[in-house]
Amino acid sequence: MKELDYYQKCGASIRKECSDYCCEVLDKIDDLYDMNDLPLPFICVEGSSGMGKSQLAFTLQGSRPWFYWHATRVTDASQAMYRNFKLISEAFRKVVEMDNPVAKPMEDILNFQSGIYQTVDLWTCGFISCLLKYSKHQSAQMIHLEQKIEFHVEMRTAQDIYNEVKKMKEENGKQLPFFILDEMTLNARTSVGGKSVAAF
Repeated sequence: MKELDYYQKCGASIRKECSDYCCEVLDKIDDLYDMNDLPLPFICVEGSSGMGKSQLAFTLQGSRPWFYWHATRVTDASQAMYRNFKLISEAFRKVVEMDNPVAKPMEDILNFQSGIYQTVDLWTCGFISCLLKYSKHQSAQMIHLEQKIEFHVEMRTAQDIYNEVKKMKEENGKQLPFFILDEMTLNARTSVGGKSVAAF
């Protein structure tokens, strides 16, 4: 928890010194949630190691709750700060593995308009549905699941998620949370011109 406190203090400092930049990110999130386009768009913040991407994730405040987790496996050898988010990171990894995306055609996985996302029930969508419901009772801050919480996850389609998002926006648009997946690696196929940098 000491490392988490440190990151949160760094985030508060960034928010104070770079408020305009933080507001731009939050305003962009609000703009995206005002849209009705499908698939729902996302923001990617990329940069070299040590540039402050994770600190930025802790900086964002605004009027919405948000979830943060590590996109790759968190182990005992991971940075201490990331181990604070092992529970939610492992839960996300498990539901993705249960959906077994590597067994599906790459062109379908990379196309969110494909039938996989539109008509197929997925554990990942069920997990997101649980987080959406949980966020309804949270305040506008990072949601840190410190203790084990039992979620009853049922498979859902992407359309189910769209419907839940639409309902939440109608009830209280500002309450709709956003999600931060840290330490994602962009196209690492550098041999064909891809970039290999961390991002969230």
